[in-house]
Amino acid sequence: MMGKRILVKGYFKGNLGDDLFLKVLADRYPNETFEILVDPTVVSYYMSLKNVKIVKKNIWFKIVNKLTNVFSDGGIYTVLLRRYKAVVEIGGSIFPEKKRAGSVNTERLYLSKRMKHYFVIGSNFGPYETQEFLDSYRQFFSSIEGVVFRDTMSQKLFESLNNVRYAPDVVLGLENEVKKNTENPYVAVSVIDLLYTDISRNSALKKHAEYYENIILEALVQLVDKGFDVKFVPFSKLQNDILISNKLKQKLLTLRENANVDILEEYSTESILEVIKDSSYLLSTRYHAMILGWVYGIKQQVLSYSDKTENVISDLFPQQYHYVIGSGDKYSFDIEKMNTAQPIEELSTKAQEQFYYLDRYLYKDSVEGINE
Repeated sequence: MMGKRILVKGYFKGNLGDDLFLKVLADRYPNETFEILVDPTVVSYYMSLKNVKIVKKNIWFKIVNKLTNVFSDGGIYTVLLRRYKAVVEIGGSIFPEKKRAGSVNTERLYLSKRMKHYFVIGSNFGPYETQEFLDSYRQFFSSIEGVVFRDTMSQKLFESLNNVRYAPDVVLGLENEVKKNTENPYVAVSVIDLLYTDISRNSALKKHAEYYENIILEALVQLVDKGFDVKFVPFSKLQNDILISNKLKQKLLTLRENANVDILEEYSTESILEVIKDSSYLLSTRYHAMILGWVYGIKQQVLSYSDKTENVISDLFPQQYHYVIGSGDKYSFDIEKMNTAQPIEELSTKAQEQFYYLDRYLYKDSVEGINE
C-alpha cells in the first residue's frame, strides 16, 4: 500500500475556491502523493503544489477514456485505479441535481464499488428537486467511508447515516498570514457575471444582472469618494469574472474618472490571497471571497446569490452585513456596517474536522479520540 497515490476528484479549472481546497489538502498531508486529472489548458495553475501529480486530459487520455468506456462505466479509471489507495472528492457545490437526473452518476458509483477508502470533503448538497435524487445519494454516502459537509442544512438531510458529519468550510483552516501595510488603502472586490449560468447557479439570477451591477457601482462610488483605491479579484476566468470586472471598471471610471482601479488579470491562488489579505475592505459576491474575508479579518459587505452563502452565514456568523440578490429588498451601502467574523481561531480549529475521516484513515489510531 505504501507509495500508492490518492486520487483527488474536484472542479479543477482555475477556480479559486476549488483550488484552495486542493492547496489545503496537499499542505495538510505533505507526505502523501495526490493525483488530479485536468485539462492541459489549466495545468500551470497546479504546478506549484509539490505533492500533487497531474494527469493531463490530452488527446491520448481522451482516446483511452473513450475506448474503455465501451467496456466499462469506469472509463479511464479501469486503467488508472490500481495506482490509488483512496479517493478524495473535495469541492463545494458538487452534488446538484442536473435536469431532474434522479441518481448518482456512474463514475462515482464505479469508484465507490471498487475503492474501499472513498471520502467526500467540504461540500454542500443540492440544489435538488426529486426525492429519488436524495434517496440515491443517501445510498451512495452510506456505502463510502466518510462524508463531511460544510453546512448543517446538508448534514441534516443525511443525519440517519453515522458516517456523515458537519464542519465549517475547509478554507477557514487556511493560515492567517501577517497583513502588509500598503501605500494606498484599497477595497478588494469579488464579482460574478449573473448572465453566466452553469449547473451550480440558478438561471433566474439573470434578470437581476443589471440591478446587481448598479449596486456594486453604488458601493464603489462611496468607497472611492472616501479615498479608497479599487482592486477587482476575479476568481474564475471560465465563468467570466474578468469580463464583468472590466465592465464594472469602465462604468466606475465614467462615474469617477480619477478613481484608481486595478484588475488582477493574472490568475494565481497566492496573488488573490495576497490582494484580499492586504485590503482595507472587501465587497464579496463569490462565496470564498466571504470566507477569506473571515480568515483575514477584513470588514466586508457580502452580496449573496445562493443558498450556500445564506446557509453558511446562518451557521457561522448571522450578523454578517449582507444583501441577498433577487430578494426584492432595496439595496443600501453603509461603510460603518461592514464587519467580519471574530474570533476566527475557533472557526479555524473546527474547520480541521473536515478531514476527520481522512485523518482517521491516514493516521489510523491517532485521531480516534476526536469528537466521537
